[in-house]
Amino acid sequence: MNRAVYFRVSGQARSGLLCRILGLFAQLDLPAPAMQVTIAGDSMDVEVALAHFGDALVSVVARKMAGFVGVETVTLEAEQLEVA
Repeated sequence: MNRAVYFRVSGQARSGLLCRILGLFAQLDLPAPAMQVTIAGDSMDVEVALAHFGDALVSVVARKMAGFVGVETVTLEAEQLEVA
């Protein structure tokens, strides 16, 4: 079985914040994640989904995201995926 990791980020609706989130995956040479962005007024919710890439690195990525300017909360969820 493989696992997927979901990062849910709430913060200010700024294009620079989106670039920093995606750039973090690029800096770590991880595959481009699936992203869903919802903007309501000055707030933005970003859901990032990616195949699991190691327990130690997942928490590092979550902490780095939480430190970005404009981020209010980061939630992390892992899910088991069945491989046929």
